Parts: sequence; structure tokens; C-alpha cells
Amino acid sequence: MMRFLTLISLAVLLFSCSPNLYTIKGKCVDPTAEGKVTLIVRGENNRIDTVAKSSIINGRFIITGSVPSVTEGYLLINDRMKDYIPVLLENKNYKMVIDGNVVLSLTGTKEQNILDKYIRTRIDQARILEEFRARPLDERRNDSIKKIYQKLDNQIVPKAKKEQSEILEKYPDSYASAFFHTLDMKSIPLDELKSQYDKLTGAGRDNPSAERISDRIELLQSVEKGAIAPDFSMSTPAGDTLSLHSIPAKVKIIDFWASWCYPCRKENPFMLNLYEKYHKKGLEIIGISLDDDYTKWTNAIKKDGLTWPQVSELKKWRCTAVQLYDVKMVPHTVILNSKNEIVAINVKGEELEKLILKILNSK
Repeated sequence: MMRFLTLISLAVLLFSCSPNLYTIKGKCVDPTAEGKVTLIVRGENNRIDTVAKSSIINGRFIITGSVPSVTEGYLLINDRMKDYIPVLLENKNYKMVIDGNVVLSLTGTKEQNILDKYIRTRIDQARILEEFRARPLDERRNDSIKKIYQKLDNQIVPKAKKEQSEILEKYPDSYASAFFHTLDMKSIPLDELKSQYDKLTGAGRDNPSAERISDRIELLQSVEKGAIAPDFSMSTPAGDTLSLHSIPAKVKIIDFWASWCYPCRKENPFMLNLYEKYHKKGLEIIGISLDDDYTKWTNAIKKDGLTWPQVSELKKWRCTAVQLYDVKMVPHTVILNSKNEIVAINVKGEELEKLILKILNSK
């Protein structure tokens, strides 16, 4: 029996040390920790797939697998999607140290060691977030407590950004630099993102992450002030096809909304008032619904008395126009002139009316 167990142990050891496999060995600061770790990877067409899972037992875990080439991966502790830990997978050995749900380090290869330097800049932020999450629900909902933690986070961010910038300056030709800067790129302003991308060189530019940053810059530039608004064609409630550029108007407002969006519905009376006052003078509104239920969508149109053109793909956030215009929340408005140039984004209330009048009165 002992010989049998020895053979199994030897097989596991050989398997984990194979040159054609990666092995991620994890250790928790708390030796009694339990839980699970999931590894997901980015595949073809940016598809995210789960490739491995492991239980944390007595503060340790191991994940083993194989990749054909350097692959972008993310480790989740206890399925916490918002707290993913980036890893550049190669068929090598990695070591990971965890303190609760906070990752202290993840090292193993040249690129991963650089990526680990970036990860370490975020530890203080992660600890603040963990401390906040550990509070009772009623405290987490308390505005004054939320402001305390927001203030702490705001104090840490400049230091973290400075450290990240220094790492990028030191390793501009690293895949890890490009990969790290994709993690939060959807919340980074265009100028800052472009500055980060412009610093990448060599292998730092020649990888899928850098391509995604470039695509993101191109998208943001296509919907910034002064750009020609991207055209789209979508279905009306009657089933007809309507395209943005085919609608003649001196002023166009693209209004992203949904029947389930309370702030949108609250804004509708004001929009109705604007439409009644300025439609005959050249104002047009195009409503784009983020609904996925036809009946709820059309019932909301009727109930709110919306009389301007309405379109939807009934795909919620997967709507083509939502992707084209980088819409992160609703209501979201984009104001265009007669040439379909973007004049402003998310202008509301009196400022919106002043802008409409300014465009209508311009030659």
C-alpha cells in the first residue's frame, strides 16, 4: 500500500513539474484558510473561459494545466469576479500568496514578476475594500461611512498611479505593462489611456493587450466632442429599420434609456417639454432602449407619452449602439448638430435647453 501511495505522489510531482504544463502553487497567510480558486483565461475573440478550479485546504492550493503560448488569465478567489488577479500564463511554475481575499504576490516568470510589481501597487486599495466589505450591510449603506472609505481610497490612488507610471517607464517593452493597463481601461479618460499606450514599445506593443488598448482609444476618439457620431440602424416598435444619419434635424439628441431605469423615466417629462417646444424648429430625439422585453419597452413609451422615434435591439447592455457610444449607465445623452457632429454628452436641464437654442440659432 505504501509503495502504491509513493507511486501516486511521484506521478503528481512529475506532472506538476512537466515542461509542458503550468503550475500555480498558492499559500494563504492563514494556515487554516478554506475556499476555492478559479482560473479563467482570455481565448479567441476575447472569449473568457473557465479552465481550472482548486479548493483551498489548510491554507494551500494548486492549479495545473497547459497553454499553447503566453495566455492572459485571471484568478478568482471564492468566485469574486470584481477582484480578479491577472496572470500571464506560460508553462512554468508560479507561486501565489493570499491574505484573506487580498493577493500579496503572484510570481513565476519574467513577465509575471513585472506584473506582480503592478499588482503590489493595488494592495492598499484592496485592503480598504476588504475592510469596507467586512462591515455589516447597514453600515455599508450608510453614506457617511461610504464617504470615509472613499476619502481613504482617494488618498491612496495618486500614490498607486505614480508607482504604476514608474513601472511602465522602466518596462515599456513588457507584455505585462500592456496587460495591466487593460484591467481598468474602461474607466480611464482618453488622454490618460493614450499617454499609457504611447509609452509602450517593442513587445509591449506587439501583443493582444496592446491591441485592445488601441481599439479602446479608437472607440473613445470616435465618440468624443467634434467627432462624427457613429451611424447605426435599429428596429422601431413597428418593426421598421431606422438609422441615425437618415434622420434630418438641426439638433439631434440620442437618448439612451430603459423602462426599468427610474432616473430615465423621471427625466422624460422634461424631455417631452423640450420636444414640444423645439421639434418644429429642428429638434429631433432618438430614443434607444436598453430593454430586453418588447412589452415593457412599448408600455413605457405609451405610459410616458413619448412621441419621438424609438429603437431597440432588446439586448440590454449588449446593444450595438451601447457598445458604439461606450454607454456605461443610463440615462445617457449625446447631442449632435445637423452634420451629425457630436457637440456634447450628458448635458441636462437648463444647460441642455440653452445648448439646443444655441445650435438652432447658429447659421
